[in-house]
Amino acid sequence: MTRFFHREITDWTSWGAVYQSLPDFQELIEEIFKREQLREYEPFSLLTPGTNAVFRAGGYVIKLFAPVESGAQTDKDYEAELQSMQRAIRLGVRTPRVVAASYIQDKYRFRYLIMDYIEGQAAGGALRSYTSAQKKRFVQVLLQNLDKLNGKPQGNAKQSFVQERVARNPRWNRYPSTIRSEIIDLVQRHEWSENVYVHGDLTADNLIIDPQGVLHIIDFADSQLAPAEYEYPPILFDLFDCDRELIQEFRLTLELDEDTFLEKVFMGTILHEFGASFVHSLYEKLAGKPVSRLKEITELKRLMRTGLLN
Repeated sequence: MTRFFHREITDWTSWGAVYQSLPDFQELIEEIFKREQLREYEPFSLLTPGTNAVFRAGGYVIKLFAPVESGAQTDKDYEAELQSMQRAIRLGVRTPRVVAASYIQDKYRFRYLIMDYIEGQAAGGALRSYTSAQKKRFVQVLLQNLDKLNGKPQGNAKQSFVQERVARNPRWNRYPSTIRSEIIDLVQRHEWSENVYVHGDLTADNLIIDPQGVLHIIDFADSQLAPAEYEYPPILFDLFDCDRELIQEFRLTLELDEDTFLEKVFMGTILHEFGASFVHSLYEKLAGKPVSRLKEITELKRLMRTGLLN
């Protein structure tokens, strides 16, 4: 049997050594496009890396999900991304058209998505040069998209998994046990809003502004059910890069007073799958000292008030 992928994948480290290597994936990608009967897929280039291997191929983007040998369980991510993109398209959200979704059994079993490539500029870069009026319009359009995306699921969505998610999250292991216990206690005692569909990763690179100024949302791999404030940390801290003007416009458009907004941002941060990383970078940005100096998680909440809102 002809093999198109030749590297060894035995764990997460070996996957990390290869997933950004176009030379290692090019033969496999060419075979996939031939099987899908898609033409004009050259030239190839690497796109912004995440967990999976993502490449541009002519007018397409192909995402190859990490195989099970990597140690990652990406079948669920594949299904979540595919279903979330299809749902977003049905709701009128601008997101790439799914051209093909399947798998190839090669040396390893690779699931893949092929999507249209969206020409444009990453929104994070564009926002840095926006006027106040442009920022206001951007926030309005972003929240219009969130209104479409953040719908409630049919039936009763289980709420207890919110607490379970944080308690099981290994990313908090870098913090002292006192802070981990404090976070779990806060999450368990908090009165969460109903779960909705969330994108979960609305960062600077996952929103694209095309040449006509239209906003497109990409990369739905972290889509899931969660309270709506789960969307806030990547928006405020990555997409907005803590820009106070954008954050203020976001709060006012949501029609939230400062205390309510701060509570949602803070709780959304510690709930988020990558909350530990947000806390790390945000504390060092706002406090001006290493996160190892953080003694209690509520200190971050006080810093958010002075550093983001006042």
